[in-house]
This record gives sequence, C-alpha cells and structure tokens, in this order.
Amino acid sequence: MRDRAVLDTGIIVAIYFEEDASERAVEIAYEHSPITLDLAVAEVGNAAWKRVTLFGEGKDATWKSLCKCLDFIKSCAQISSSELFELAYEISVENKITFYDSLFLAAAEKEKVPLYTLDKKLYERASI
Repeated sequence: MRDRAVLDTGIIVAIYFEEDASERAVEIAYEHSPITLDLAVAEVGNAAWKRVTLFGEGKDATWKSLCKCLDFIKSCAQISSSELFELAYEISVENKITFYDSLFLAAAEKEKVPLYTLDKKLYERASI
C-alpha cells in the first residue's frame, strides 16, 4: 500500500501541463495515495485560464489537460476546505502565508501526512 500524502495544486497542474517539475510531479503522484482539497478544482481551472489568456497556449489542448487534472482530483481523497477553516486561519496568521496555502498545510497536519508542493515558500513552511 502506498503512503498517503497531500498534493497541492501546483503538483497536480505539473502532472498534466508541461512544466520543469512535471516528471517529479508524476513520480510523486505515482508513489503516493494522493489527498487534495476541494479547492484544487478552482485552482487548476485558474491555472488553465492563465495559460490560455496570459501565455497564449492553445485553448483546446489546455482544455484537454484541464479535464485530466479534474479527473485526477476526482480520484484523490478530498478534504473540504471548510473542515480546515479554523486551523488554516491560525497557520496563515502565524506563518504570514496566504490562506489558500495554509489550507494545504492544515490538510497535511490534520491527516498527519507530508505535503508535496512546488511552491518554495510553502515547502519551507511544511518542513518546519
């Protein structure tokens, strides 16, 4: 049985969209039983929107990758952001990080599993 781990949205995006860290993101997903937040759906949608509107990537190819991200999220154990609200608030204020990021830290803390992220600041906070 694979160890469980929380994957943040950056890892999920890197699995299905070409990124420098894509290979590593795929390995992480393969090696773990992934957990993510319901919030990841909105975040991957926003990442796809940015790729099309800001970076000029193809709308159809981006849509296909977005759909794969959404299928992946559905296959993960999901935690409702509202379940983590209080803990995430405390983490965000204490560590001076965004509430969005603190939700992933709170999920990892609640589940007592590691958090995988491509965000350097978030990684540093998760390592404390």
